[in-house]
Amino acid sequence: MKRFLIISVFSFLGIIFLGGISAYFNPSSAQKAVNTQWEYAVISDVYYLQPEPERINKIVGITNICIIRAAGCKQSEIKEELDYAKFLKDVNLPETFEARQTASLKVSEIAFQKALAQLGNDGWELIAEPKQEFKSVSLYNYEKFENKSVFFIKRNTEAVYFKRLKN
Repeated sequence: MKRFLIISVFSFLGIIFLGGISAYFNPSSAQKAVNTQWEYAVISDVYYLQPEPERINKIVGITNICIIRAAGCKQSEIKEELDYAKFLKDVNLPETFEARQTASLKVSEIAFQKALAQLGNDGWELIAEPKQEFKSVSLYNYEKFENKSVFFIKRNTEAVYFKRLKN
C-alpha cells in the first residue's frame, strides 16, 4: 500500500511538472496575438492616360500598388487597355470628348477592379472602404517623368489600404 501511495504521488508530481513545462514552452493565444505581424499594401493612385485626340486608338487605365517594406515601397502597376473604336461601337456612341471621358473612366475602373482582385487573390484583406477619384494624365507628360507622383494632387481621394499576415 505504501509503495502504491509513493508511486501515485510521484506520478501526480510528474504530470504536474510536465504540464508546467508544456505550458511554459507553448504560448497562450494572448501571447500568440502579441507576436502576430502584419504586412501592408496600398493602392495609391488610379488614373488613365489620355492620348492626343487625333491618335486615339486605345486608352490605358493604370492602378499603382505599393507593398510597404522597411526599405521602402515596392511598386507595381496594373494596366488595362481599352480598344476605343470597339468601345464606341459597343455602347453606340459617336466620337466626342464626353465619349473619351466615359471610356477613360471605364478603363480606370477596370484597372482598379483588377488590382483589387489581384490583391485579394494574393491574400490581402481590405482594411477600409475604397474612395478613389480617377485622374487623367497626358501620355506625352507621363512618358517624360519617372516619378509619376508629380501628376497627382490628393483632394477627394484616399489611398486604399490592405493587410495580410506575415509569413
